[in-house]
Amino acid sequence: MKVRYLAAVFGIAIALGTVVFMRSLVATNDNQSLSVAKKLLATVKVSEGAYVSAFAVDYRPQGRVMQGPPIRAFVATDSKIEDDGVVVTKALFAQRKLDVPPIGSDLKFVGRKGAYSLKLKGVIDWDRPLRGYPNAFVSPKTAGLISEQWVKWTEKKAEDISPGFMSDSQRNFNRAKTLLLWAAALSAFCLLLNSLLLSIEDKRREIAIMRIVGADRFAVVKMVLREALALSFAGGASGAVFALAALWLYVSFDSASFPSGMAVSFKAIIVAFITLIPIVLLAVAFSLKSALSVRPLEAQSKREPRKKHLGMFVSFACGFGAFVAVEVWGSSLMSAFIPSKEWPDAIVSILPVGVSSFDIEKLSGKIEGVKMISELQPLQVNILPLEKLSSSSRFSTSDTKGAKVQQYRNALLLASDILPQFKFTSSSYAQAAKELKEGDNCVITEMMARARNLALNDILNIRSNDGHDISLKIVGIVDLNWHLVTSRGLLRGLNRMPVNTDGPVFVSFDTIMASDSRPAAMVKMTHLWLDFEKGFLDKHGVFEAGRIVENEIVRILGVNSSDVNKNTVRLHARDEISDGTLAHGVDIIGSMARVPFIFIAVVSLGFIAMLAASVNARRREFLVLRAVGASRWYIAAILVSEAIKVAMGGILVGFLSGAVVGWLFTFATRAAMSNWGLPASFAIPFITIAKGALGSLLFALFVALPASLLIIRRK
Repeated sequence: MKVRYLAAVFGIAIALGTVVFMRSLVATNDNQSLSVAKKLLATVKVSEGAYVSAFAVDYRPQGRVMQGPPIRAFVATDSKIEDDGVVVTKALFAQRKLDVPPIGSDLKFVGRKGAYSLKLKGVIDWDRPLRGYPNAFVSPKTAGLISEQWVKWTEKKAEDISPGFMSDSQRNFNRAKTLLLWAAALSAFCLLLNSLLLSIEDKRREIAIMRIVGADRFAVVKMVLREALALSFAGGASGAVFALAALWLYVSFDSASFPSGMAVSFKAIIVAFITLIPIVLLAVAFSLKSALSVRPLEAQSKREPRKKHLGMFVSFACGFGAFVAVEVWGSSLMSAFIPSKEWPDAIVSILPVGVSSFDIEKLSGKIEGVKMISELQPLQVNILPLEKLSSSSRFSTSDTKGAKVQQYRNALLLASDILPQFKFTSSSYAQAAKELKEGDNCVITEMMARARNLALNDILNIRSNDGHDISLKIVGIVDLNWHLVTSRGLLRGLNRMPVNTDGPVFVSFDTIMASDSRPAAMVKMTHLWLDFEKGFLDKHGVFEAGRIVENEIVRILGVNSSDVNKNTVRLHARDEISDGTLAHGVDIIGSMARVPFIFIAVVSLGFIAMLAASVNARRREFLVLRAVGASRWYIAAILVSEAIKVAMGGILVGFLSGAVVGWLFTFATRAAMSNWGLPASFAIPFITIAKGALGSLLFALFVALPASLLIIRRK
């Protein structure tokens, strides 16, 4: 079989086999759910009559306050556990991919009414997280000292909890499965098109003879279509067979993790083969111009086939363009979440109960390295007219009796003595700061202004938590990315309000007091924000500076007293949040961007066919070079330079087209999500794309160099 056929069949087999393997692996994992559930019940036993309660765990690996969702603990009572200690499963920390701390470590569990420090007494060897199933155990006596709401545990059967394991293996794959299918389809199309174009050029004389003996254009079309179908289905069939064989070996070597054996995703196989049909038709359509342009007179032509780089040029442009599209799409979406530099350097949460304003006054001027520190009082209130949030479970909450509470679109009121130097797009800092102190006025973000069609001097109507309505005049609008600052700073979701909000609304203390029905004596200060001294920050860095200041706040407030209902103090530095956001974004985008890179690697196989055709087209030229003393390495270098030029051209076109496609996908994603005024940003990560371009060229070189040497050696 000719090189171009082998390259096409092998490439299509890899592309479609990858889809079949991944989808069947997910089906195999899901098939284990009942077995896994039975194993959980046997390994992590909950005693009859146990009581349970939910907590967050304030855990700080290497001393860092964790960014992102907290570790969720579902604690059950067990009479076998020692008093004042806790036994956890590995799953408690596996939910954030962390190792379990050493035995004897102090773990802090944060409830609605207090923070409780317990010593780690033991670890249960179970590492599969399952929401709603106990992952920590304490003695009944310890539970009695924890003044949270405890409810009686209802015994679970394996059939009840097995669905909770079915999605574990899919979470990361679901993000990229559509992209993976598209990448496989594009890989197949590009390799098929490259093969057809090279084949048509190689068969020009044969096609011309067919035309002389009476074959019409339809006969030429049928010839090209037969070849495309044969290559595609040979590649698809071999890819499916090898994928299932690889999965069988994978499952066989780890039978302990797959007690129910292998499962085949027949849907993935069917979809893969159905997808081949339009791929074949599209590739044939693109190559027909070259096939139908052959004239009968070419039957007498003695010329060698011409070089054909178009197929590989299109292939590489599609591959690199897909990579650029994913990176631009991800970066454009993430840019709206990177905290604005105008936000103060850090937020400090004192939760769950807070401290009095008199305690906060102790901090003023007492902490080295802090040039500004101020109370930051949050209060979520519903926006009028009332608009229900989604009924999705992630928005729902319950009252103290367990009844579901309806939740509405809301604003996060933030009161402080200090209005930071935000970037004002309407009004000015001086004017807005002055007017905030003069009445029920507010400053909102551009996001809220876009989402609710509000402008300067408009009225924002809200409903206080005791049911009366308040009208706030908008005296300033600021350009501010606040999402992850308020989330990581734990400003949202207090007092059983939803964690989702339309955004911060900056008001005076008088306005927030008028919106809060609680008696003043019951209102505790739960948050601070602060700015570091530049020299202090330069000396220690963001992480170390934050830990020093946090420890000073703890010391001055005395929150580490022996009182059971104590707080936990967490300092969230803006730049740490930003770094965490970027790292998370790179992690998500990177996992998706690897799919187009697989595509580029597969498509690079087409260079083998292109270079073999190039040698045929330049046979006489290379014979002359050999006759005058040129080495095989010299001729190989000529071929490699051809491949690199094609790759570089594809990279340039791919960059331009990928940036446009990524931008369009950003719009489509924003339209499909509850963006609530999320700004449309266009961000091109040039450094990442430059690394991707270098990697793509290395792919081309990795294939082209050995292929060139092998082809020349055979000629």
